[in-house]
Amino acid sequence: MSRIRDTSTCAPTSPNAGAAAHLARPDHQRRPRRANDVYRLPADQDGEAVRAAWERIYDALPKALIDERHALRTGKEVVGGNRVFGPDGYEHTPLYAAPIDRADVEVLAALLGHFRRALAREEGYTDLRSLLADAGEWYGEESGERVPESAEQVVDRLARAVAVLQLDDDDTRTLLDAVTGAGPDGRIELALGQEPAARRYFDRVITAVTEGKAPIERALARFVEFGDDRPAAT
Repeated sequence: MSRIRDTSTCAPTSPNAGAAAHLARPDHQRRPRRANDVYRLPADQDGEAVRAAWERIYDALPKALIDERHALRTGKEVVGGNRVFGPDGYEHTPLYAAPIDRADVEVLAALLGHFRRALAREEGYTDLRSLLADAGEWYGEESGERVPESAEQVVDRLARAVAVLQLDDDDTRTLLDAVTGAGPDGRIELALGQEPAARRYFDRVITAVTEGKAPIERALARFVEFGDDRPAAT
């Protein structure tokens, strides 16, 4: 779970929540830069500002959340970390709190708008579309399956991350209160009034992170989280 300064949103352990990392991430995680990696960005797009915003968001994530994401990729068990339980003892996806600046999220949202204009092949976006295509190749080089992604898939990754970061409603704030009240053992026990908020919140996250994917993935994610594949009641 992440706290946006002067508002609130939640960020669960999700394999898609860090979708922008390959395009703007700390130097120690980037592949070596090649001599021909030069792209002309649109005049109103500040690449350094985007990178700085992403790095601030990434640096704000708790180590335990990073460990959870690593465990999802490697299959290794995480020792410690938060655990979220409903009133009936049902265990939900772990949630964590982190300080996130609204302005940084807005920078990523603006970047997403530029990406979509590049996909539409608008004038002045040729190099940015080439960057997206190259980013898809880099994903292929770094993934276990070595399967390149399309430019559209790269943009979908960022869209999913932005959608989660922008979550800001009563349900989000209800869960934020529960998470920040966790004990030293990381155990979070939801009250009866918080359980419906949790289901609605997780359903919004699932909807966000499965956007653009096959419908079966959304149904499977709901089944894993709730024990069934029904959308949450509003």
